[in-house]
Parts: sequence; C-alpha cells; structure tokens
Amino acid sequence: MPQEGGVQSVERIFTIIEVLAAHPGGVGLQQLASESGLAKSTAHRLLASLIQLGYAVQDSFSTKYRLTLRMFELSSGIVNDMDVMGIARPHLDRLANRIGEAVHLVIRDGADIVYIYKAEAGGMRMSSRVGMRSPMYCTGVGKAILASLSYAEVEQVWQQSSHKKLTEHTITSLPRLLEQLAQVRAQGYAVDDEENELGIRCIALALPGPAGKAEAAFSISSLVPHMGPERLAQLAGLALDTRGAILRDLGLR
Repeated sequence: MPQEGGVQSVERIFTIIEVLAAHPGGVGLQQLASESGLAKSTAHRLLASLIQLGYAVQDSFSTKYRLTLRMFELSSGIVNDMDVMGIARPHLDRLANRIGEAVHLVIRDGADIVYIYKAEAGGMRMSSRVGMRSPMYCTGVGKAILASLSYAEVEQVWQQSSHKKLTEHTITSLPRLLEQLAQVRAQGYAVDDEENELGIRCIALALPGPAGKAEAAFSISSLVPHMGPERLAQLAGLALDTRGAILRDLGLR
C-alpha cells in the first residue's frame, strides 16, 4: 500500500475528530470507522495518534473513544477572543438568572449555526451543548440571523441546506421561510415553535454588526407549556433590553 500523502492524512484525522465530536458520550471503533468511511485499521491508527497527543481517550469500562477537554481548550481559546463572546456572556448570565430559563449564544458558520455559550439557571436541563451545530432555516437563532441578510443571501443559505423535516412543524419551503423572516423583521425577534425539537419553543434575537448584518444571535429556550403567549411577550421584552445592552457594550448603539 502506498504511503499516505500529508494532505490525505490531515483530512482523515480531522474526519475522525468530527465523528468523535458528534458522539460526546463516546463511540466504538466499528461505528467510528463506518461513519468516517475509513478502514478499521486506519481509524485505529489515527485514534492511537490522537490518544498519544492527549486529544482523545478510550474509556476503560465501555472501551469507547471520545475527545478530551484538550480539544475544547483549543476551540475555547478562539471563542474567548471574540468580542461578542466576552461582552455578551455577563448579559446572558444575568438574563438566564432573572428568567430561570436556558439562554444560548450562537455564531453563524455557513448555512449552520454553532452554539458557543450556554447559560442555565432553572432546574430543567436542555439537550443543547456548546459546539453543537444546527441548520439556520429551522432554528430561532438561525432565522434571526437570516432576517438580517438580503434575499440573495437567504436563498444561498437555503440552497446549501438539506431541508429535512425534523418535526411536523419544520419549515421546508422557501416562500414560507421568507414569510417568517418578514415577521421577524417586523417584531424584532424570531420564534422556533417546535421546528427543531418537539416540545421546545425558543425566542431568538440577532446581534447585528455595524452594517446591520448579523453573524451571531442569542435565544431563550424552554418547554412549550412554559412559553405561552403572555410569557413569550414578557421574555421578548427582556430579550430586547438585553440585546440593546449587548450592542451598547459592543459600541454598536
């Protein structure tokens, strides 16, 4: 077998990292090889390198492989340098403590959003996690960001998305999405009404940059029974105040 080129080796090891990241609780060698499209021997060799470098570990009980906090340390160093992260965090912590609900901060990455911060003050724990990736078209935070973009940019994101019907409420047509984005612009916030996860309702607001386009957004998420019309209106007011405070601290208002 010819020796692997440097680029191919890098591609393969990042494929392994991406599969491990998708299974924070750990994944077996057979499943990892299958999802990465690599031979078991190749996957095992790359895992051994990651373990030796301290970026992965094999659980002694389950024998499954998972990433270590060292990988998180690398990414958190990047995130912590972002102005929006450092400035928004205390405001979002204050909001979460005041309302007793989960608050998330995300940034855009292509047609997706990535969760970069999460604050939980109530007894309920959401399944979301820092580093999780979700489509823009079916999330409140994603729609909040999309509402700040031009039609051409929204259409481009739509074409890059898979349009899976994650729940019975998921939007799967561009005209319907455009209708919702017009509503977001009119009221100043977006709503995810069980579109990404059944039983969960979110209210989300974009954090626009100097030119008005947003690359980040935050949301308040809770169980549907906790997010009736009156509660939603109350949270919208508090969220709008929080956004104003964040934008002022960013020097954008």
